[in-house]
Amino acid sequence: MKREKIIKSSDNTVNVYQIIPEKGIRSTIIDTKGKRYIDMFAGIAVNLLGYNYSDVNNAIMKQVKKHIHLSRLFYNKKQEELSSLLKKNSFAKGVYFSNSGAEANEVAIKFARKWGLLKKNKAYKIITFYNSFHGRTYLTLTATGQEKFHKILNPKAPGFIYAKFNDIDDVKSKVDNETVAIMLELIQAEGGVNVADKKFIKQISDFCKENNILLIVDEVQTGLGRTGKIFCYENYDIEPDIVTLGKGLGGGLPLSAVLTGDRVYEIIENNDHGTTMGGNPVACAAGCVIFKKIMNKNFLKEVENKGKYLMQSLKNINSEKILEVRGKGLLIGMQIKGDAKKIVEGALKQGLILNACKPDVIRFVPPLIMTKKEIDLTIKILRRII
Repeated sequence: MKREKIIKSSDNTVNVYQIIPEKGIRSTIIDTKGKRYIDMFAGIAVNLLGYNYSDVNNAIMKQVKKHIHLSRLFYNKKQEELSSLLKKNSFAKGVYFSNSGAEANEVAIKFARKWGLLKKNKAYKIITFYNSFHGRTYLTLTATGQEKFHKILNPKAPGFIYAKFNDIDDVKSKVDNETVAIMLELIQAEGGVNVADKKFIKQISDFCKENNILLIVDEVQTGLGRTGKIFCYENYDIEPDIVTLGKGLGGGLPLSAVLTGDRVYEIIENNDHGTTMGGNPVACAAGCVIFKKIMNKNFLKEVENKGKYLMQSLKNINSEKILEVRGKGLLIGMQIKGDAKKIVEGALKQGLILNACKPDVIRFVPPLIMTKKEIDLTIKILRRII
């Protein structure tokens, strides 16, 4: 029997899926052999409108024919248009672009610490949470509350304190006079799709206001329609001081943003933020199309309904191997008894792309345009494997 050749990447930090994609259409990837795959991973929650979405492609090509890059020293029409859309549909007074979710979180931390320097007697400590994930730069890996990511950090960046998720008493016990901010994800996507309790988030929000602490919400994975709202924080009836966005904002091109409310905006001055490539006109042209689509109320309602349908369909598999299905909108985790990677590998062979974000958790973050028919096919494959 002929052994299949193992596909390897020249980058030795990742084990790649054993297919070679040729092209994508909507929620489907087609490999070099012509085999089709339902994509329940969407480029790690990036491809919000799937592959080859014509309006996004057209906007990119139209801008490419004008200019790809100038610099921040020039007025950027597409950047200003996207900034305006973000402000009009959020709490934001200021919008600051960068290239990735990790970079956006770096900027948020920088702004928070400047605010603490000026407004809270040089306070600098930031409370983050166990099982959180905020990026792979040195600073954001330290902010990430997972020990496995800290092994290569020597020393860790100072000023980060970790608290238990959904435990307000533990959070309060970690706060002191040097605490400037609490930074959290409303759904810990990389950490196992752990959903924040609404009462807990209200308690956090009230506590921050009462104690002159900033609230930073990392919406790199939960924002931009993923949970059936433009921003996930809308599900919790709160108003953060800072929100970070990334992943799908640029339609697959590198783009992220930091949204700031009034009290952070007022302390930001010329040269407090800089980026050579961040917010470039091509990425922002795509971003404008993406945002106009996901701000549509009917579109958001469809995402919410499809999320409920996917979650119920997963529960209806009704297997002893499935311990829990949790999440919101089209960000869902299925905790299983056993090795999640084996299910991911088995699904790939049968034309389904999944992701194991924990050894026992499969994450579903499909394109927001995924159809119920594609969800049904996903469930059919999972039933066979499980």
